[in-house]
Amino acid sequence: MAVVFRSSDYAQADRADATRVAMQEQSVPSWVVLPDPDAVDSLMQVWMYGQACIFRAEMTGFRLLRSPRQVRTGPAEMLSITVQEASNGLFGQYGNQQVLRPGELFLTDLNSPYDYGQPTYGSSRCLQVPIEALGLPHEVVRDAATRLAASPLYTLVTAHIGELTRRADELSADPSAAALGSTATDLVRTLLASAYDMGYARGMMAEVLLPRIRGYVRGHLGDPDLTPARIARAHDISVRRLFQLCAEAGFSLEQWIIEERLIKAREELLRHPEVPVAAVARRWGFVNHAHFSRRFRAAFGLSPREVRRVARTGALGTESCAASQPGPLGPA
Repeated sequence: MAVVFRSSDYAQADRADATRVAMQEQSVPSWVVLPDPDAVDSLMQVWMYGQACIFRAEMTGFRLLRSPRQVRTGPAEMLSITVQEASNGLFGQYGNQQVLRPGELFLTDLNSPYDYGQPTYGSSRCLQVPIEALGLPHEVVRDAATRLAASPLYTLVTAHIGELTRRADELSADPSAAALGSTATDLVRTLLASAYDMGYARGMMAEVLLPRIRGYVRGHLGDPDLTPARIARAHDISVRRLFQLCAEAGFSLEQWIIEERLIKAREELLRHPEVPVAAVARRWGFVNHAHFSRRFRAAFGLSPREVRRVARTGALGTESCAASQPGPLGPA
């Protein structure tokens, strides 16, 4: 699903009422105030990711208010994490008022009264996740909402929502869409827990970040500049925190990267015997051919050329070696 509402599909006289109804259908019972009903222009899009979804709204100025009575009579099953996309927004909840600038992330607890609006034409993209799936006490959500920027996952979650929105047509139609929704829910849970208290979230941080680090490394094994600093930067954590996560999981990041590269190089040597050994080594991040050959022999018991020669005779079986086993971050 993509476009669920477009005001231009309605007659001019009906656009304001249709916009109010559409906004409530995509969220929860609330008051929709349109400062200039005669000039309303709106576009709403929704993409499903299993139980989670992305909702994007682009429209002229509005104000959205949810009262205590509406909370009591229409409880919500979802929690909204929103990125202000274009134009400033105004948001108030839990007695806190804030101006939202483009690129800023904020949380809306749909089970508490709030006041949100855009004075002028603008847009926002919102990730909605099931409250029950988060499994967090309400006090954690409430306290975290006022200090999201304190979480080390703030930038990562902002970028993740952006990616789920920009590639929504492709990703939401993929068979893995539900898994992407579960991953997004895990990220939100860890964002809130770490904003609330880093000690409270420590276990969650490792649970969420290690699989993402594993996927990132495997996607960049061929880059010779795949350094700890680059990996840490990509996940918005310090190098010290990266090494700490690896140590807590009981493995060496550098050794694991070398093992993964050796596995890929060995696969390519056997699959493409016409490609020079030096070219295969470079393709998988080994800039020093002698270093590659030495590490390859240590891992597999044969040099790269010997592996090819044995393979051509049909005598190469499934050697048992450390590098042929799943890496220390677990199987793919």
